[in-house]
Order: sequence, then structure tokens, then C-alpha cells
Amino acid sequence: MTKTLLMHIIDVKDKRTWRLFHKVPHLIYKNDPLWITPLESDIRKIFDPSKNKAFREGEARCMVLLNKKNKPIGRIAAFIDHGRNKKSDHIKGAIGFFECIHDKQAADILFEAAESYLVDKGVQIIDGPVNFGERDKFWGLLVKGRYEPIYTETYNPEYYIDFFEAADFKPYEKVLTLKGKTLDLPYKKFKESAEKSKEKYGLRVEFINTKNLRKYVDDFCEVYNVAFKDFPYYKPLTTKMVYNLFKKLKMVIDPKLACYVYKGDQPVGFCLLMPEINQFLKGAGGKVNIFTLSGILFRKFKPGKKIVKGIAVGIHPDFQGKGVIPILGDKLYKHASSHYSYFYLTTIRGLNKKMLNAMSHLDLKIDREHIAYRKILDSSIAFEDLNFEKVLGEKTED
Repeated sequence: MTKTLLMHIIDVKDKRTWRLFHKVPHLIYKNDPLWITPLESDIRKIFDPSKNKAFREGEARCMVLLNKKNKPIGRIAAFIDHGRNKKSDHIKGAIGFFECIHDKQAADILFEAAESYLVDKGVQIIDGPVNFGERDKFWGLLVKGRYEPIYTETYNPEYYIDFFEAADFKPYEKVLTLKGKTLDLPYKKFKESAEKSKEKYGLRVEFINTKNLRKYVDDFCEVYNVAFKDFPYYKPLTTKMVYNLFKKLKMVIDPKLACYVYKGDQPVGFCLLMPEINQFLKGAGGKVNIFTLSGILFRKFKPGKKIVKGIAVGIHPDFQGKGVIPILGDKLYKHASSHYSYFYLTTIRGLNKKMLNAMSHLDLKIDREHIAYRKILDSSIAFEDLNFEKVLGEKTED
């Protein structure tokens, strides 16, 4: 009997198989001190049709690979969004949440099962590893910078890169995580530039008021939808979608880490930061319950500076280059530098040159890089990666 026949795929469809799906990464990272278990509830919600709007016109299949002893040794999810494909020249599918032991044959079985599922749906292009839904989480394969993962950030062994490339996946899009020390931010330059810009362009800045979330949700959507409308994969944000997100974040948000810039009553820019959640979840094993809650709260309220994460930064196109970034930085600096040691900006697209150049003036370094790969199944379709040439250079923060 061949090694291939000793391994077999099962579908994830009930509590027992979901336990197997979640068990795989614990096998892969059991000796990795950097790994922080993603919350199982976060991943489960992605594949719950009642909670993920991608299922409105999409479908997914989650699979686990078992060895001859029926022990889980790998997992993968394959999915397709028919709604997005209606607006695309080609039929695209995707894979994600890939985990596998260091065995190429096992990896090939997982890739083949996912590809077979997608081919049956008429897919011509496969992207991965990516999320089924919004692009702000679980996106890309970690290819550079091995540190403790940020909340909902993909973390993986280096050998996954060989697995993907051996399966004919090619680098398609780069996603960057930037890191800086709060005390190293050029505060004096912020102050000087902010005052000039506010006077020259009639701009003002204010912290978010959590008692009036709907106003800031409306302002967020107004700026976001015009700032990113020309980007690949852009999908307009609705106030309902963003309001639900803001309500979820209200319990952990620090109001002095979120601010907006206005021209009169018109919102022209925003910066939303929040305490980095993974620093509290380490050791929780991917679960928040009566057994883990005390440890989470201990880490949250333990004295000392914490880490802060950038959720979103957006500038109205008409106000780019007019000092909005320094105004935001000036407003956030005092509180951030006194309460937080480092801050991160995550899921920054490599093709977002304006944002990357703006961030380079803040003394931010590329801390880690993720790559979303693409595999072309139809030979008549030319492969063209997104333009993600390096902007900030190779230097990383220690």
C-alpha cells in the first residue's frame, strides 16, 4: 500500500470534525514558542453562513487530512465567491487556513482536494492562502519576519513556501506589517507640519466619541469609499457593516487612539488604532472561557506599556499630501507614547505606494511580509502579479 493511500481527506461538517480542524495547528506549532493560537471562534464564524456575508453568493468546503491512524495531520479550506466573479473577467476561487505537517505528499493531497473542488465549480484562477471574505485578516503566507503573530494575522512555518511554489502557485500580491517605536515618532515634525496644515487648509482634528458611534461610522465610510475605490478588490463598505464592527470593538477600543480630520464638517482622514489583542490571548489556546479568562485579564491589566495596532488609515484623495498624516500623528502621539511601547500597521498592500511613502516618514520599518499566491488553471490566461516592488527597503525592526 502506498503512502498516499494511508492518508485520506474528510469534510468538516459537525462538532467532531471541527475539533479535528482546530487540532491540526496545535500539532504543527507545538514546539514553536512564537505561535499564538488564533481564536477558534473567529475561524468558525468565517465558515458560518449566518455570520459571513460571503456565503450570500458564495460557498466553501473545509477539509482535514487524516493519517493511517485517523489522526489529523493537515487541513485546508476552499471557497468561491460567485458574487465577486460576476464583476470579474475570469472565474476565481481561493484557498486558505492551510496547515500541514512537514510532508510534501500530504500537502499535495490537500492542494489537490481543494483544487478538485474548485475546478468542479468552473474556477480558472486560485488565490491563496487568503480569507473567505474581508481582506483585513488571515491574508497571505508569511515569507519574511518571524515574530509573534498579530491578532488575525497569518503565521506559518517556512516550509509552507516550498509547498505552495511546488504546487505551481506564484507570488501575486504582497501584504506588509509595519512596526515602529512610539517614542521614535517624529513628534516635533508632526507638531510643526500639523499646525501649518491646519491653518493653510482649514483642517481640524478630534478624537472619536464612543457615545456617538454612528457619526464616526458614517464619516469612516465616506472617506474609505472614495479613498480606496480604484484599488483592486475594492468593495464599498456599508454603514451597517462598519457599525457592527465598531460595536464589537467598543469593549477594547481606547478612544484616545482613534481620531478623524475634518474640513469643516467634511471628514477628510482617519486613523484607528487599538490595543493589540494577541498580547492578551497568548496562552489561551484559542479559546475564551472560564478557564482562560483570568489569564487574559491578568495580561490585559498587568502594569507596563502595551502594544498598539493600526486598524485603518484613510485619506480623502483631495487631501492627500496636505498634512493629514502629521495632524493625525500629532493628535495621537502624547497618549500613545506614554501608554504603548510599539505600534503596528497591518495588511498594508504592497501596491499602496502613497501610503507606504507616507509611513516611511514616520520611521516605520517593514516588520514582516506576507504573500498571497496565485495559480492559473487556464493556460489562455496570462499571469500578472500586482506591482509590489519594495518601497521601504529590506530593513526590519529587531
